[in-house]
Amino acid sequence: MPDTQLVQAITRLTGILVDLAGGIFTLVMVYGGLRFMLSHHPRAVQASKELMGRAAIGLGLVLMVDMLRQLIQYVVS
Repeated sequence: MPDTQLVQAITRLTGILVDLAGGIFTLVMVYGGLRFMLSHHPRAVQASKELMGRAAIGLGLVLMVDMLRQLIQYVVS
């Protein structure tokens, strides 16, 4: 059986990571959306689309880490 305190610490840490990533994702998406709406040059529009896409990929990766942590916790316990 894994150490309960260690499991709780990892759970809290990944919870904080997911919350922080969600907040950063929201800010980046708002910034990218504003850049998208206010840009007049096609390159700037493309850059803002790429920024929002990369933010979505980053959030997906963080959520997969949390999902992996939950899976490992389920298998171990």
